[in-house]
Amino acid sequence: MSGNSELPPPPSPMKNVVRYNLYRGHPNIDCLPQSEMQAIMSSLLNDKQDSWKKYLNYGANAGDERLLSALRSFLLKRTADDDLGGVTPCDDGTTSDFFITCGVSHGLELLCSTCTNPGDEVWIERPTYFLCTQIFKSNGLSVKSLPMSTPGKIDIDRLIDMVERDGVSPPKMIYIIPSYHNPTGLSMSVEERKKLASFAVRNGVLLVCDEVYHLLDFERGSYSNPRPAGMVRFNTHAQATGGEETVINNQGCCISVSSFTKIFAPGVRLGWVEAPPFIIQRLSNYGYIDSQGGNAPFMGSIMANAIEMGLLDSYLDKLRIEYKERYELVCGILQQEPRLSILSIDEPRGGGYFIWVRFPPTVNADEFLSYSIENYGVRFMAGTKTNPFPNDEDDIGTAIKSCARICFADLNREDLRKGTETFVEAFQSYITTIE
Repeated sequence: MSGNSELPPPPSPMKNVVRYNLYRGHPNIDCLPQSEMQAIMSSLLNDKQDSWKKYLNYGANAGDERLLSALRSFLLKRTADDDLGGVTPCDDGTTSDFFITCGVSHGLELLCSTCTNPGDEVWIERPTYFLCTQIFKSNGLSVKSLPMSTPGKIDIDRLIDMVERDGVSPPKMIYIIPSYHNPTGLSMSVEERKKLASFAVRNGVLLVCDEVYHLLDFERGSYSNPRPAGMVRFNTHAQATGGEETVINNQGCCISVSSFTKIFAPGVRLGWVEAPPFIIQRLSNYGYIDSQGGNAPFMGSIMANAIEMGLLDSYLDKLRIEYKERYELVCGILQQEPRLSILSIDEPRGGGYFIWVRFPPTVNADEFLSYSIENYGVRFMAGTKTNPFPNDEDDIGTAIKSCARICFADLNREDLRKGTETFVEAFQSYITTIE
């Protein structure tokens, strides 16, 4: 798979037909929890007391207490070994609470509606989840870039200096993906999390953390580093180091938005916000939530069953193994071409759905994408799609133009292997046209 000047001509009997779609960030249908759902539905239908019937009615604003209790226990169990960097966790129930949503996008929409006003600023990473920007703009927010040291890595020291030394007004909200970032696959270290959480509290910023991939992780090779704790876990530390008054005044804090989308199934359309109680109160008191009586109570009962029956735990264990093998399959093929590099390859832990591939600087990913689809039938996401500020001609914007996102979750194993091999072949052919 190494470079070869005697490459055969592109296989082009069916031009512009996508044979291998490495673009879409969906789970493969055969990896979805089909047997688990059958077991859950059977349990409901065989319930002689028909206790499930009550979930056909309106539900509590923040979510049914049975689901909230099951979710809290599930997360405590699955994150018990997370690395807090010496921070003592507070388990007295006063530092965070939960609100049930219809997924991460819904959680973001609700937070924008209840915690911001039109004209407020939200600062986001480059690159980032390519559909988040429109949620913020739809709420009238002004979207600006966080200072970045490299694509996917926030320059936290520069951020602190901008606001606390140079007098730049802090934003109302910051949106980040701290664990197994979409699209780069990177994760923030414990120290970075502590520093950013403290900044948010000191400056009255709502640090909204998209942690949908937090539990979908795996160890890589001989690495056995613990997973950094979720950002909400650092609120207590940030309050102690950043000033208690800020939190008491209902200003800066870390907020986690997550869902069952990646750890169970997108079709359940169920997620949660974990945040300090004053944020949960705002969500619960929001007019449309108060009117409708909470989100998806019947599907909430399904997921409560999934947790109580141990099915979510066992399924997630299988899913982590599946994705680790898929990740290693794709990386193994990509690494056979020395001109391709994988940004997350040196991370102590892997996770999520995506691999961020860097091409030589001479390669424009958008132009290569067109060539790849036309001549090889391989589609991927060009880096510029993930850049919310594609017209910025700085170093970050330039670097992103020579990168691509590959999803290893969607295709079946055989098509994933063939698709990645064909991606490499397309690259090797394309690069001869620009050298």
